[in-house]
Amino acid sequence: MERYDLVVIGGGIQGASIARDAALRGLRTILFEKGDLAGGTSGRTSRLVHGGIRYLENLRLGLVHEALAERAVLLRVAPHLVRPLPFLLPYYKKASRPRWYVGAGLLLYGALGGGAVRSLSAKRALEIEPKLSREGLQGAGVFHDAQMNDTRLCLENALDAAALGAAVHTHHEVVAIERGAEGGGIRVRARDRLSAEVATIEVEAAAVVNAAGPWADRVRERAGVKRAKSVRGSRGVHLIVPPLTRDHALVLTAQRDRRVFFVIPSAAGSLVGTTEAEYEGDPDECVVTVSDVRYLLDEVRWRWPGVVQYPEHVRHAYAGVRPLVRGRGSLRATTRESRILEERGVFTVIGGKYTTYRATAERVLDTLLRSLHKTARPCATRERPLPGAGAGARDQAAQAARDRALELAHVGNVDASRMGARYGGLAAGAMLLAEQFPAVHDRAGVRVLEGEVVYSLRHEMARRLDDVLIRRLGLGDQRTGARQAAVPVSQWMAQHLGWSLARTREEVERVESMIDVEDKVITGAMQR
Repeated sequence: MERYDLVVIGGGIQGASIARDAALRGLRTILFEKGDLAGGTSGRTSRLVHGGIRYLENLRLGLVHEALAERAVLLRVAPHLVRPLPFLLPYYKKASRPRWYVGAGLLLYGALGGGAVRSLSAKRALEIEPKLSREGLQGAGVFHDAQMNDTRLCLENALDAAALGAAVHTHHEVVAIERGAEGGGIRVRARDRLSAEVATIEVEAAAVVNAAGPWADRVRERAGVKRAKSVRGSRGVHLIVPPLTRDHALVLTAQRDRRVFFVIPSAAGSLVGTTEAEYEGDPDECVVTVSDVRYLLDEVRWRWPGVVQYPEHVRHAYAGVRPLVRGRGSLRATTRESRILEERGVFTVIGGKYTTYRATAERVLDTLLRSLHKTARPCATRERPLPGAGAGARDQAAQAARDRALELAHVGNVDASRMGARYGGLAAGAMLLAEQFPAVHDRAGVRVLEGEVVYSLRHEMARRLDDVLIRRLGLGDQRTGARQAAVPVSQWMAQHLGWSLARTREEVERVESMIDVEDKVITGAMQR
């Protein structure tokens, strides 16, 4: 039985970043994820790296300040995945929050580290975003936050962890956590969910980090913890619709319940969200509902009449369960800070924000090392760039490699630009594989190179069709495009992974079933 210093359970952003931090500190680490990296909540976010201006109403000043500091770190260590984004916050007459109140909040946000803020007249706001509702518009505030590629940010944390020596196993579900004799370690057994035969890995470690997000209480039960539940589930839903803005994200107040929501520029249109509703069910069964879609559609239609008229106008709808710290009171008042529970060698991390994942991972490792009376190298994640980022000479070398790969691979400028945005400094490898495997799927505005698929399989731990389509290639935002690409991509994967005809068909049917469910919900929401 192999011995590790640490077992991490969960391949979302928190688990991936904890494994990376641990490996950087010299700990022998293994990670198990029952699905794909970022296959749960971490791939179903608002895709923002932000301080959380709405948290100021609950006076979460410490959380906002920390998030703004971490935003600066991520802009530095992952500039290819985290990019600055201007926000427009319109002021309307008869709004639930007076103009002076919102303006004071913006000034406080800037003072906490949010950067420069400014106020615009109604005329200037409409020049910047002509599609804004004009009725009652008094002006707008402008501030800056950042936008991220959530799935790839998680992926690159896991890739760097693996490069540093961590063992990363996707589609492996932890089925047993057993404590050894006094003074012994903790034994963890994980089952490969994609193996035709019963294939398990059994390891022993000094400690286990439970970073399973909304599944954390399930892991605690398997570890024999009998205490009360620790996670409060909050279902959040987002839509992708045709473009509603030019360059700015919008911060708006919902007409129905006065909640703050966002409209964010996206490569596939505009991202609208999020909702927030108590969720007590199985996180594996969390799906978008007709009422969720109608709630967001009503807001879009009220402000932008005629933009979303048919089901195909809703390009994607997705739901995720935020694992908040369980407590009393309303969801809106529930803390977004993270908590660490230590229970006989199992350290469970709950809550937190995507923006603060790095700082949370650092706290988890510091807590664990103190508890185990173990010394290790200090945390270095504040300075170390993620794999696709470059710094100084590394950046120049990466650019030279991309230029050379572009010359050798004969990749067109459009593909090169798209690959550069997706892979950053790692784009050269994908480009060279595109030369070696030149097949292309190009239909209905969706273009996929076989070389990109091969790159996902060889270098990005993808094992299933939706791993590639949705989380490596980012086609989940386009239901029609994902459906049309499913067959050709599955056929390429079958060639490179040795899938049988039955397995290939199963993978396609699985993806089509996901899209069918989404189609049905969206169609139902459009009907009145």
